Amino acid sequence: MSRILITGANGFIGSHIVETLIAMKNHHIICVVRKTSNLKWIKKLSVEYRYGDLVDKNFLNTIVENVDIIIHCAGIIRAVNKNEYFKINSKVTKNLCTAILKKNHNLKKMIFISSQASMGPTMMTSNIKKMYDTCNPISSYGLSKFIAESEIKETLYNKVPYTILRPAAVYGPRDKDIFILFNLIHKHLKPITITKRLLQLVYVKDVANSVAACLENKKTDNNVYYLANSEIYTWEDIGNVIASSVGIKTIPLPIPNFILKFVGLAYELFSYISKKPVILNSQKIDELLQKYWIADTDPAKNDLNVKFTSLEVASKITYNWYLLNGFFR
Repeated sequence: MSRILITGANGFIGSHIVETLIAMKNHHIICVVRKTSNLKWIKKLSVEYRYGDLVDKNFLNTIVENVDIIIHCAGIIRAVNKNEYFKINSKVTKNLCTAILKKNHNLKKMIFISSQASMGPTMMTSNIKKMYDTCNPISSYGLSKFIAESEIKETLYNKVPYTILRPAAVYGPRDKDIFILFNLIHKHLKPITITKRLLQLVYVKDVANSVAACLENKKTDNNVYYLANSEIYTWEDIGNVIASSVGIKTIPLPIPNFILKFVGLAYELFSYISKKPVILNSQKIDELLQKYWIADTDPAKNDLNVKFTSLEVASKITYNWYLLNGFFR
């Protein structure tokens, strides 16, 4: 039985990874959480907890011992200031890798949940980004994830096997970001951007299944994979599919670029005053305004053998979950 340590286990993606690995029935799962963490999604699962702060190097040295695989899912997607992204996403990852070499250099594998944001957008629709193309992150979040990837490669290469996964925009039960779109559709509104933008999505269960597919798969050692359904959509397409899958009629809601930019600035001002991270900011809006977020899905399909769920099926599951759990107001 493999002993698997998961950081960020109580979060949106992390909790789905925990569920998926437990269902496999041949792993002992160790969840790294803070004493103050909300364990709502994993508290009824049969797991072991390690309580502490990943910023603490001594704690890192302790948790990496006597485990076979580490899945590093912890990180922040929102911060009050830019330095927080690098402190949590980049530096913690570097320190975790250092702790592995110091205390568990026989680790079978480290799996890192990165982000498409680390790659940056594609410049044109005919130029689908390959995994080893030059990365051009355009946000502090994206850059912090790219630096974290670089730390893993530099520290662990030829010493401990690693796999880096870069999910596209992730949606599914428990998500609070793309939920905004589901909520608008629930209210019979379908947002439409003035400029045509193309992107890919990935269902959270497919991310979890991809992690499971990497555990003992030697093909994935020291490789990077982009996780997404191969279909390419506009935001209007996505709204149409969600509305159709749940039988809701919508009316178009055109959203000009300047409105999105204003919303980003307003959220940023609120964050500055309240000293709390917010769901949107100017950098997030800049990412949303890019024309092309598309990349090559073939390596993941070939090496991981994961069948990515269609938007039609997954959006219906997600919508009904929001409905049953009282997310819509």
